[in-house]
Amino acid sequence: MGEYGLQDWADVPLGGGWPTLLVGNGASMAVSNIFSYTSLYDVAVLEDNDRHLFEHISTTNFEEVLRALDFAALVQTQLGHLPNPVVARRDGIRDSLVTAVNAHHVEWTAVQGERLLAIKAALHGFKSVFTTSYDLLFYWAINHTPPTDFADYMWSAGNSFDLDHVELWEDRTTVHWVHGALHIHTVGGRGAAKLVNQDGALLTQFAAGGRLPLYVAEGTAKQKLAKIASSDYLTFCMDALQSDDRDLVIFGQQLGHSDQHLIEAVRAHAGRRIAYAVYPNTQLEVEDRCTAVALALQRDDIQFFDSKTHPLGNPALAV
Repeated sequence: MGEYGLQDWADVPLGGGWPTLLVGNGASMAVSNIFSYTSLYDVAVLEDNDRHLFEHISTTNFEEVLRALDFAALVQTQLGHLPNPVVARRDGIRDSLVTAVNAHHVEWTAVQGERLLAIKAALHGFKSVFTTSYDLLFYWAINHTPPTDFADYMWSAGNSFDLDHVELWEDRTTVHWVHGALHIHTVGGRGAAKLVNQDGALLTQFAAGGRLPLYVAEGTAKQKLAKIASSDYLTFCMDALQSDDRDLVIFGQQLGHSDQHLIEAVRAHAGRRIAYAVYPNTQLEVEDRCTAVALALQRDDIQFFDSKTHPLGNPALAV
C-alpha cells in the first residue's frame, strides 16, 4: 500500500494491460525540480518594456511576440525606415527565451546513462504515449542507445511530419508531443520537423537560425486548442488522443482548468479504465487531488496510485 491510502503501482489491477499513457510535467519534476516552473515567461529575464509588450499583446507566448516584432520590422523597412531597433528588440527577447530554457533544463550529462534507460524502459511498456511536456527528457530517453523501438511520425524528408505518411509498419511504441517540444520546430505555415541530436547540443540548437520550437505556451484551454489547430502535427496528436479509447494511465498531468481539452478527450471514452498517479505530500492534498480528478473526469472508479511507486516517479531518477 502506498502512502495516505494510495495503491502501489504494482497493486493496480493489470486487467488487459495499460496500453496508453498521458503524461505531463510531473514526470519531469520527478527527475529535477528545475522543471517546476509554471511558465517560461515567468522565469525569463526580460526588460520592463518587453514585459509591457507581452501584456499589451495579452499573451505569455514568446512566438506571438516575436512574430509581431518581425511584422513590425517589415513595416519599418517598407516605410523606408531602418528596422534595426525592432530587430534588436526581437533578438533580445529571443535570447531571453533561449537563456530561460537552458537555465531551467537539466543537462544531458546529468541524466544520460541509467536514468534515461530507466525512462525509456518505462515508456516502452506502453503502446502509445501522449505527453504535454515540451522539455527534452523523453526525446533523449527514447533515442538513448539502440534500438529505438519508438515511432514519432517524423520520418519524412528532413525529419519532418507528413500527414500523408503516418502508417505504422512495425509494432513500436508511438509517441505524441501533444503540446509540441523543444526539439520540434515549425516548417512553412503548418508543417513541423524535428532536430536530431543525441545529446545536450539540442538545447543550444533549437533557436539556431531564427528557428523557434513548436510548443503550446501557457494559457487557457481555448488558447491551447487554437495553437494546436494551427499545426498539422499538433492537430494529428490531439486527434489521436481524442480517438484513443484504450485503458489509460495518467501521470504527472494536473488536469486543471487550462487542461479542459485533455479532460474532454479522456472523458470521450467512458468504457475505458483509468489509473491516475498522485504524488503523496499530505493526506489532505491526496484527498483533494483525488476528488478534483474524479470530478473533472466524471468518474468514481479511477485507480489512484502513489506516483513514487511507478517507474516514471521512482525517487532514484532524481538528480
